[in-house]
Amino acid sequence: MITTIIFDMNGVITDDEDCHELATKKAFDQVGVAVTPEIYRTFFLGRPDTTAFRELFTEFQVKERTIEDLISIKTLLYLELIKDNLEIYPGVVQLIHSLHPRYTLALTTSSTFAEMSTVMDKLQIGEFFKAKVTAENVRRGKPDPEPYLLTAKRLGVDCQNCLVIEDSENGVRSAKAAGMQCIAITNTEKASNLQLANHIVDHYSEITDILLK
Repeated sequence: MITTIIFDMNGVITDDEDCHELATKKAFDQVGVAVTPEIYRTFFLGRPDTTAFRELFTEFQVKERTIEDLISIKTLLYLELIKDNLEIYPGVVQLIHSLHPRYTLALTTSSTFAEMSTVMDKLQIGEFFKAKVTAENVRRGKPDPEPYLLTAKRLGVDCQNCLVIEDSENGVRSAKAAGMQCIAITNTEKASNLQLANHIVDHYSEITDILLK
């Protein structure tokens, strides 16, 4: 029996992957590394900055800055980009409001705490999530199951009673490896990349149909 719904944030609630990509590109420009769309998808999509930055530092032998410094720069650039232009997916806030009376809700994101807090404050939806897990809370980010296992632990619920809403292949792999059910929405990836999910949907109304009807 599903009692808990866990939302990813970027690509599920916020339509801001382009902002993350641009901020990442600008940050790495400062150390002479050109982050192409292919590099971004391979290293960053659905994964925490801590992991992706570390791998790119190794790949390109970056020595001009520390990983922590460059992540801080990227976060500041991202927050500046969304300050007056935070896009969200139509229907997702209504979905959150609809699910809240019936399910326990949580948030598990690869974003930093600062990024998550800013988004929650701007959208005024933080109160709906009983637990929030960010990149700083885990050692191994998605696609490792640790983020979702930690969320279940904080809530005191069994993983088999949790369902995750994800948009990325790495996010789906993380949720399924944690023993949770998963609905994947095709906001940022093709359905062919999301086949591990229990359900693949194109619209939030389909999630409503699955969970509330």
